[in-house]
Amino acid sequence: MIEYKPREPRVKIIFPNVARTLLGIEKIGLPNLGILLDFGHSLYGQETPADAAQLAIDYGRLFAIDVNDNLRGWDDDMVVGSVHLVETFEFFHTLRKNNWEGVWQLDQFPFREDSVQAAKQAITFLKAIHHALDVLDDEALAAAQASHDALAAQRLVQKVLLSSMAGLE
Repeated sequence: MIEYKPREPRVKIIFPNVARTLLGIEKIGLPNLGILLDFGHSLYGQETPADAAQLAIDYGRLFAIDVNDNLRGWDDDMVVGSVHLVETFEFFHTLRKNNWEGVWQLDQFPFREDSVQAAKQAITFLKAIHHALDVLDDEALAAAQASHDALAAQRLVQKVLLSSMAGLE
C-alpha cells in the first residue's frame, strides 16, 4: 500500500495526493497495490477527503484508511472529530454508499492527552458518525443535492450529526 502525504520535512515526497498516487499505481500495474488514505493527509493536502476516497474507490484502489484530524496546515494527527465534523461524516458517507469495507484504523497522536482516553473518545465519535449515517434520509439528501439546495442538505446533515452526538459521554 502507498500512503500519500503532501509534505514532510527532510524527505522527498513522490506521491503527494490521491491523483498522483493513482497514476503511479496504474502505471506500475500490479493488482495488489493500493492506497492507504489518511484522512488527515488528505486535509493537509487541501483535498476533500470524501472526493479522494471516491476517486480511489472508482479505480478499485482504496485498500485502507487512517482516521484523525488536523487544522489543514500540518499533519497534526489530532483526535478524529476535533475540527472537521462534517467532513468526517461526508467521508464515511462516501465509504458507506460505495459499500467499502476495507481496513481502517485510528492514526492519532495525542501528545498531551491520555492516549487511551483519546482512543475511547475517537471510537465514541465514530460510533456517532455511523449512527448518524444509519438515520440519514438518503433520498432527501439526494433530492437536496439534485436541486442544488445546499441549505436543505446542510440541515439534513446537521440534524442527524448533532442529534447523534448529543448523547456522547
